[in-house]
Amino acid sequence: MTEQLPEKMVELPEKTRAFLAGLRLDELKTLEAIIEMPAEDVREGFRMVRDMRTVGKFMRWLLLSMIALFVGSIMLYENIQKAIGYLKGGPAP
Repeated sequence: MTEQLPEKMVELPEKTRAFLAGLRLDELKTLEAIIEMPAEDVREGFRMVRDMRTVGKFMRWLLLSMIALFVGSIMLYENIQKAIGYLKGGPAP
């Protein structure tokens, strides 16, 4: 079994070998745990992470848009007040 292991590593692409060689011990344990899980559970986990990132991006842009809308409405209100004051003749001396 140990004789086949180096042979299998040689068959792997160079990028894959470099990736596997650079893994830390905790990362290897995570990969081993993922391998033991059913494939559908792994797919669901990756989908869930992807969906959570998508929702996070959406919420960030939603919050930024709400702040921009708030600040923009305040600026619009102030400028409308200035325009109305200008049309009425401005402050009396």
